[in-house]
Amino acid sequence: MATPPSELIHALVLREMQDGIIRDGLWAKAMAESGADKAKAKAAYIRLRAASMQEETRNLLVKQIQQGLKETLKPNKDFLSASGLKKPN
Repeated sequence: MATPPSELIHALVLREMQDGIIRDGLWAKAMAESGADKAKAKAAYIRLRAASMQEETRNLLVKQIQQGLKETLKPNKDFLSASGLKKPN
């Protein structure tokens, strides 16, 4: 079960809305869910956008963790190969 979006995420959604940033697809979904009642649609939009923002944040963190693991798991070169020298036979 997904955890509910945090207060911070809700604040970010509200700030987006105050700045006039509205995602058309989510707004259309909110209007459909609310029967075109603008007050209810606004509440639905905040819920939908908060959930999408939380998912975007989660995906970004997973991507960063995967990249970090990829870098950490790279094989270390020994001193000679790292300096471009060949090992003696």
